[in-house]
Amino acid sequence: MDWQLAMQFSQLTQGLEADTPIFIKDTRIFNSTVNNRLKVLCQKAEIPSIMVHSLRHTHASLLIFAGVSIASVARRLGHSSMTTTQETYLHIILYKR
Repeated sequence: MDWQLAMQFSQLTQGLEADTPIFIKDTRIFNSTVNNRLKVLCQKAEIPSIMVHSLRHTHASLLIFAGVSIASVARRLGHSSMTTTQETYLHIILYKR
């Protein structure tokens, strides 16, 4: 997240309790709904379609490649163990060496 986006979030969340969710709607949003919308946007942009889960992998890979610790990436992804993160992203870890 760049500083401009961080500033926008800061303004949007002013006055909220620290544990107040900011991305929750009153209705359930399903993964397939988000993936379908993303597919339409990718088609409009004339780029290959990508799923939300793939964006998660890209994000984690970029963090590891940038030198963020495995422990931090594991926490960010919600992995119960750093081993899961290491096994999933071993190819990035080895590539960096």
